[in-house]
Amino acid sequence: MKISVVVPAYNETDRIVPSLERIISYLQERHPDFEILVVDDGSADATAATVRQRFEGQPRVSVLSYGINRGKGFAVRHGMGQANGDLVLFSDADLSTPIEEIEGMLPLIENGYDVVIGSRAHAEADIRQRQPLYRELGGKLFNLMVRIVVMPELYDTQCGFKLFRRSRIAPILPNLCIDGFAFDVEILALAGAAGLRIAEVPVIWINSRASRVRMSAALRAYVDLIGIRARARQLRASVADRRRPETAPPAQ
Repeated sequence: MKISVVVPAYNETDRIVPSLERIISYLQERHPDFEILVVDDGSADATAATVRQRFEGQPRVSVLSYGINRGKGFAVRHGMGQANGDLVLFSDADLSTPIEEIEGMLPLIENGYDVVIGSRAHAEADIRQRQPLYRELGGKLFNLMVRIVVMPELYDTQCGFKLFRRSRIAPILPNLCIDGFAFDVEILALAGAAGLRIAEVPVIWINSRASRVRMSAALRAYVDLIGIRARARQLRASVADRRRPETAPPAQ
């Protein structure tokens, strides 16, 4: 089973190479049929050039660029759309969740789940380096709003470590439109509305001090939740209509 790893990257020159080396080393040993797609989201630094130079001649590493900064959601969608593995793992470039955590996800895929997401809110999660208090409280508030407004069954939609069965998620990608902070909620909400099975598993998580989320983007995410809920309801109704058996015409 081939694994595609999509790594969105924006101004990641200082840490992208060690992260990729760790991913490659691990997958070569445990899951040798793999590819890595680094999506350069219009970086203002030398992210793309650094990756190309370091991994020149490594056919399993590709750099996808589109010139301008579109947002993490766009970068993830773009990479997933180019992936050709049976499974697609979206991983943050800082590896706050180590690549080794994929091992806790694969058995659930094998047991019929279509999407498996890493969770920092799970009781068994191993949080080894916490975020600053203001960011941790902000994240908990956002996840609470996600549960109230969109998906009550999920406790942490924002962890940057998610595994998808590509054949099941691919038809949903054209319906996604959020490029900002709430893109995780959107893909999970529409996947659930389309009938995909989603599991949430505890992961190791180590906060990266270089992580950055603009306040304006975080505030916009709250507004996005309303639109996500509406579109998920529409999709769920459409799926139900397609599955409803046609009523036989009355006998003449």
